[in-house]
Amino acid sequence: MAIDRADIAIRMVEERARIGYSQADFARKLGISRETQRRYEIGESGLSGEMLAHAALFGVDVQYVLTGIRSLNAQAAQQAVMEQGSDALTTISRDALTMPNGTTVNIVTTQHVTHVKALVKPGTDHISEAQAAQLTALVNEIVELETRLQKEPKGYRAVWGALNAHCRVTRYRLIAAVDYDKADTYLRQWLLRLNSLASSPRKENERWRTRKLAYIKINTQQDAAWLGAFLYKHFKSESLTDLSDKALEKTYRAVASRRRKVSSAK
Repeated sequence: MAIDRADIAIRMVEERARIGYSQADFARKLGISRETQRRYEIGESGLSGEMLAHAALFGVDVQYVLTGIRSLNAQAAQQAVMEQGSDALTTISRDALTMPNGTTVNIVTTQHVTHVKALVKPGTDHISEAQAAQLTALVNEIVELETRLQKEPKGYRAVWGALNAHCRVTRYRLIAAVDYDKADTYLRQWLLRLNSLASSPRKENERWRTRKLAYIKINTQQDAAWLGAFLYKHFKSESLTDLSDKALEKTYRAVASRRRKVSSAK
């Protein structure tokens, strides 16, 4: 069975979200830095045995993370690990977790499927490692905003599934190199919709304004004259930070519209 680090990273993120931890909280629980956890979750670093052992203490289904198949005795494995303590796991294999006292908790796999996986060719036929990391970062941001703003938020599986369907692939690493802009635009438009929700300013005004200001500044670096004229014409203002929420939203939409027109003209 082929093992794809990116797929393992995605399942690690799914498990963290399932048990209810933010990236920062989970990193603290595991005794690692948030940057290390971030690198795990975007597939830049392989998951270590020690990290998986600690993750099992908090309810992570290690078998699912590694193979994509749910363990039938995940709760028993977690209980056994908790009884032994955080240093309990000395051996991790694809079939079992072995404790220092000789106790073995079997990982039961009842589904046997032969998969023929398409060969991923990063940077040639398919998106590069850097592009894959950028898409992962956008998906993380979408899920965080969905969780904060929506009554029925979309999770990682739903967001990745939507992106894959949009790009007509079975997994995101198979997105064609020529379709990277298509994937990037799709996710950014999703973020744009979330950022424009009426509830956004009320729930997290400071963070909302920070995101809007950052977007406007980044996308008008080469167009400062236009921005200055827009602010003075509509608000008689020379400073973005002095704008009301309503004025800031209007400016944000104007910049986004201008950016789309420039992109389509290229």
